[in-house]
Amino acid sequence: MKRIISKAVCLLCAGALALTAAGCSKSAASSSTSASSEASVYGSASDYDYQNFAYSDGLDENGYWSGIRALDYVTLPEDYASIPLKKADIEPTEEDVQSQIDSLLSQNTTTQQITDRAAADGDTVNIDYVGTVDGVAFTGGTYSGYSLTLGSGSFIDGFEDQIIGHKPGETFEVNVTAEGNAVVLSNKKAVFSVTLNYISEEILPELTDAWVEENFSSTDGVHTVEDLRDEYQKMLYQNNLNTAVMNYLLANSTFKDLPKEVTDYQVNQCLNYYYTMAQYYGYDLDSFLQAAAGYNSADDLLDAMSDSITEYAREALLYQAVAEAMDIAPTQEQIDTYSAYTETYGANYCTMVALMDAVSKALTTGAQVK
Repeated sequence: MKRIISKAVCLLCAGALALTAAGCSKSAASSSTSASSEASVYGSASDYDYQNFAYSDGLDENGYWSGIRALDYVTLPEDYASIPLKKADIEPTEEDVQSQIDSLLSQNTTTQQITDRAAADGDTVNIDYVGTVDGVAFTGGTYSGYSLTLGSGSFIDGFEDQIIGHKPGETFEVNVTAEGNAVVLSNKKAVFSVTLNYISEEILPELTDAWVEENFSSTDGVHTVEDLRDEYQKMLYQNNLNTAVMNYLLANSTFKDLPKEVTDYQVNQCLNYYYTMAQYYGYDLDSFLQAAAGYNSADDLLDAMSDSITEYAREALLYQAVAEAMDIAPTQEQIDTYSAYTETYGANYCTMVALMDAVSKALTTGAQVK
């Protein structure tokens, strides 16, 4: 079941802290697509050793920032332990719950293969293709069984349009020119031999008590549609409460200059996120950012993300500041929740995520919701 789990779990699964590299996306700064005339407040990517970033870097065994007392940099509001919130701002609407139900159904679709009609815009097709330039196949231009949604714009301009109208079983040529959006082609004309295998059509399950019982009773104790809605109501409420508490602290706390160790961590994490993907696809970092994320360079990324990086650093300090002020430490049970992730992220990082859970629990329990 697609649960709305704690923020800490979401951040861990995304491979990032709040503070998250998931926040290091184009959507976070969609209006900044070119380098600023002024240098980023965080300097240049060349100033950082992001290639060797590890998630537990700079963290101690308690999940704290090594050698840093957060309360030296953060002044919490007097009411931090009993934050006043309006229930109306937290209570999920029926539309919110239904949106989660719809998402759940979408994740449990089944597919059937359509072979008796031509492909149309919006269809998801399964294709094999071999790409050549001047008759020679190029690296990354051959694939079997690729699932492509026509009209998504995920392939080179013109590629998807030339599949429309063809029927499953046909093999045909697609002619394109990569105008700077595929580094390996670099404005060359390419010919793809494409075989359309089939059209995929998704079928949503019908939301019934029987379907809920079959899929969720053994793992979640949810037996009916009403149970499912109640479960999402509770989870959405808790998620909204967690968000409201942190937003209140961010808005009402006072920050001194942030420790460089913490901001450097956010920068390195952000750059490493894209660097890792670039390495996977065989790009250098700047080329990958140009091709896949719409940034001119890694420096352009830092410039666009500077405000978000500062916000992530503040939130990171807030969790520790509250832990220091309330003498909070994660329980062994909370730490064990993340034991499966220690090999990837390191024990200290996982302890910090557990600490975030413990802080969130203390703050939401003390919050005055009226």
